[in-house]
Amino acid sequence: MWPRWAQMVPTTLALRTTSYLSQETEYMPWQSALNNLHYFELMLDRTEVHQPMQEYIRKQVTPLFLYFRNMTSNWTKVPEKHTDQYNHVNALRTACRTGLTECQDLTHMWFKEWMDHPEHNPIHPNLRSAVYCSAVAAGGEAEWNFTWSQFRMATVASEASKLMSALACSTNTQLLDRYLRDTLNPTMIRKQDATSVITAVASNRAGQSLAWDFVRDHWEYMFTEYGVGSFSFASLISGVTARFSTPAELQQLLDFMEEHKDAGFGSAALAVDQALERTEANIKWVQQNKQEVLHWFSSQTGNQQS
Repeated sequence: MWPRWAQMVPTTLALRTTSYLSQETEYMPWQSALNNLHYFELMLDRTEVHQPMQEYIRKQVTPLFLYFRNMTSNWTKVPEKHTDQYNHVNALRTACRTGLTECQDLTHMWFKEWMDHPEHNPIHPNLRSAVYCSAVAAGGEAEWNFTWSQFRMATVASEASKLMSALACSTNTQLLDRYLRDTLNPTMIRKQDATSVITAVASNRAGQSLAWDFVRDHWEYMFTEYGVGSFSFASLISGVTARFSTPAELQQLLDFMEEHKDAGFGSAALAVDQALERTEANIKWVQQNKQEVLHWFSSQTGNQQS
């Protein structure tokens, strides 16, 4: 469900709690802030709020990125404390995701080294999820195809999972569409992984509408082919509708429910009802807060909106 604080705390107050992050290096405050900012991103990253929001988060995370660059002797070591290791990943993932050039250059360099020598992966296991995603997001077809081939050859489950998630990070909608279609072919994507792939694509700003369209177009096939045992319909529904925050999306969801009401939704019935409730609440939240949030992020990044 949407975070409870979104109903209770004045929006700008929630945002002001992130103002000190540029001086913060500890894991727990950063993780808490990123969790809260995630809701703002889900609701607003397909609107004009996206750019100033990205600029603000990039500004806040840059000192943390530099802090870990120094701590790790220019990325050659791993922090000793577990919480520092976790925040090291946060710094890299957030800096790259929000467009910090130094971060994107770094992950590109590491990934290219691996592409040049596939038998030797130079990327530290702790950082692989973040690096793979960043490299695929900033890269093109070559990076995606390399990641796909590594995924197909992976023998360690945790590594396969990281690569599977990274493939969904692409900003190329043709590649994302191809990836979605591969979930219909169990020789390409295992049936038990199909939900994870579709929800991963949906979690990507560039892939959200693709994933929703895909689910609507293939719902009956998924429902009959996979059955509720091997296919987690509940997580699929909550995943593809997580960003829903417009009246048009609400109507699409209502139409989807009407179209399939006779067959029912199996184990996803509750998730569909929750998606409807969440979408209605999200619409209300965006209508009440979008302008204020746009103004706040813009004022923090020197891009004051009138």
